This record gives sequence, structure tokens and C-alpha cells, in this order.
Amino acid sequence: MAQSSDPDAAAPDERPLAGVRVLAVENFVAAPFATMWFADAGAEVVKIEHPEHGDLSRGTNPRRADADGVEHGLAFLRTNRNKQSLTLDLKSEEGRRLFCALAAQADVVVENLRAGAMDKLGLGWTTLQALNPRLIYVAISGFGHEDTGASPYTHYPAFDIVGQAMSGLMYRPERPDERPVYLGFSLSDIHTGIVAGQGALMALFQRERSGKGQKVDVSLYDASLVLNEISVAMYSVFQRRPASGLHGVTAPFGAYRTRDGFIVIAVVGEPIWRRFCAAIGQPELVDDERFADGMSRHANLAALNAAIEPWLAARTRTEAVEALIAGGVPAALVNEVDDVFTCPHVAAHDMLVEFDDPVWGEVSVPANPIRMSGSAAPRRDLPPRLGEHTATVLARWLDMSAEEVAALKERGIV
Repeated sequence: MAQSSDPDAAAPDERPLAGVRVLAVENFVAAPFATMWFADAGAEVVKIEHPEHGDLSRGTNPRRADADGVEHGLAFLRTNRNKQSLTLDLKSEEGRRLFCALAAQADVVVENLRAGAMDKLGLGWTTLQALNPRLIYVAISGFGHEDTGASPYTHYPAFDIVGQAMSGLMYRPERPDERPVYLGFSLSDIHTGIVAGQGALMALFQRERSGKGQKVDVSLYDASLVLNEISVAMYSVFQRRPASGLHGVTAPFGAYRTRDGFIVIAVVGEPIWRRFCAAIGQPELVDDERFADGMSRHANLAALNAAIEPWLAARTRTEAVEALIAGGVPAALVNEVDDVFTCPHVAAHDMLVEFDDPVWGEVSVPANPIRMSGSAAPRRDLPPRLGEHTATVLARWLDMSAEEVAALKERGIV
């Protein structure tokens, strides 16, 4: 895989966001995920980092030291490809002045500090809008900003697990007892980043017509609640909490054990139910009144499982999936992460980005899933070293000389 540090290496007209300038004041996952997809699409994403430690994910476990003894967090490699790093002390007067100058040249500012933190620095939406009326300001926080809809939780800290907890998502997985379960990955953070990216794109599109920028405010809680939409709709009608891990309006739907592992089966609607019964050699189940429709099957789940489990137990998971798919029934293997590395679809779609990192060696992360017929594929540049592009960005954006940048560095501003 080619890995270039030149942000202009690809032809600028081959990627959909080429020419869009993004300033990112970001840490951990949500905002970095949003800006990574912007960078994949050709935007020039300049990551503003503290001169001493940078994005806090650079220092989270697991870590590995480089030849100079500087430790590097593996987490940073997950969400920062194709970006540039500019170090800047935003708590210094000169650092804030430089940030404002950069924001005046930017199309988008993305930040995921605690709500109000940028305002306290004098770098919030009101200040930057006055400098650059065309600016799109994207704010990601746990519970939103006060100027777009006050929440009693506005100033509470929040990580991914908070979004999963408060939105009800932790009660959705199947579990052996009533203990809520963290889903084991940054679902709320990643989804919030995707939502924030969509909001930024809508604001950019509207700017093409109005000529004006705007603030896009995305709450981790709100974005997580959207993921729990089926439970919200069902509760609003039936006033019942849904059972964990189960689709409340149909069956069979979920994970089922075969002779050598698990598969998923998704019977949604009566035509698929009839095809399922035929595929497992039990067409008589169609006429069983206990299984007349999806909700009836869900209500009689124990009887339904007893009827279908012998068929599953007699087959390997590959055999079962192939038989069901041949019968027109949606089904799939339940993969563990090691299965993904050998999956023919993942290989065919080139969905693993392989980095040859100087500290970690070969590292794979998921690629961008958006495939566009009229655009060049995203570059796959290594995430930047801390401050790697400080001099080049200040020269291009602000026409600063090498001597001026060196003087800033000497004073600890960059």
C-alpha cells in the first residue's frame, strides 16, 4: 500500500471533498471518526493538537515505545488516517490568534471538547462565525450545547458507554440475567461521528445555496437514542419493555446454534416464513396456529425453537446457511474477528486497511465502506506523527515563513 505524507499527492478533482478545509480539535473517537471520513473523501483535515501530548488517544493503552522511548497508543491508528497534525497551544494568546487565523481560511471546524470549552477559550461558534461567516462549526458532545437546546446534563462528562447506557442500548443484547451489557465497542461514538459528518455535509450543501455557514450540534445521547428506535416505537404503542436480544415482532430472528457454531436467521414477514419452513423440510409449520404470524411466533418462541433446533443441530453452520439461502431465507455465519480476516467478501471489497506503522508494525483497521462510481478511492496514508505538518500547514494556510514557525516552536506555541 502506498503511504504518502504529501496531502496533494492525489489529483484534487478525483475525490468528492477535495478543496474542503477542515480544522479538527478532537480527542478519542467520535470527532476523529467523522473527520477521518472527511479526509478519506479528499478534504484537507488539519488536526489541532497540544504540543506536548496531542490527541489523548495517542497515550491510551495499549501503548508501545518508539526508538526514542516515546510511547504511542494503538488507538490513535484507528481513526486518524489521511490527516495532518498541527500542534498549537490554544491556552496561549498567540495560539488562539493563530487558530482564529486558520479558522478564517477553513470551511469546517469540528470539535468534541466538553460543551462550552471552546467558548471559554474564546474560540466558540459566535467568535469564529464573526471571523468567517461561511464557516460550518460542528460540535460533538455528550448532551449538546446550550445555544442549540439546553439539557440538564449539558455539562456532564460523557464517553461512549454513557451514550449506550442512557439510550437504553445496554438492555438490548441477549444476556443470561438482567444485568445491562456494554456492547464491547464504541458504537455510540462511531455512530455519533457518522451523524456529525452527515450534518456537516448537509450544512456544506446548504451553504452552496445560501452562502452562509452554520453550527451543527450533535449529542452522543441523541445519536445513540436513534439506534434504539424500534424499542422506542414498540414501547410507545404497547407500554412494555422489549425482551433483551429479541426482535419483538417476528421469529425466528437471532442467533441459533448449529453443530459447529452459530448462525443468524432473519425471518421477517410471512413469505419468508413460508420459505423457511420449506427450507428446513417442515412445511406443516405454516399451518400451525401458534406460528400464524411474527408476533405469534415470538409469543410461542419455546415451541418454535423446539421445532427447528433438531434441523440446526444436524448441520454445520455452513451447511445450514447454504440451505437457508438456497431457500430464499436471509441467514449468515456469526463471525468472530479472526473470521473477518479470512472472509472472501472483506477481501473482495478491500475492507481492511493495512498500515506499516514504524512503531506497531503491520496494523489493520476497517476501510471506508462508501464506494463511489465517479470518485477516486480514498488514500490510505498513515495517521500523522504529532506536529508532523505544523510547518507546511502554517506556510500554506497563513503564508508563514520557516523562521516564523521556528520562533513559535521556540516559545512553545506550536
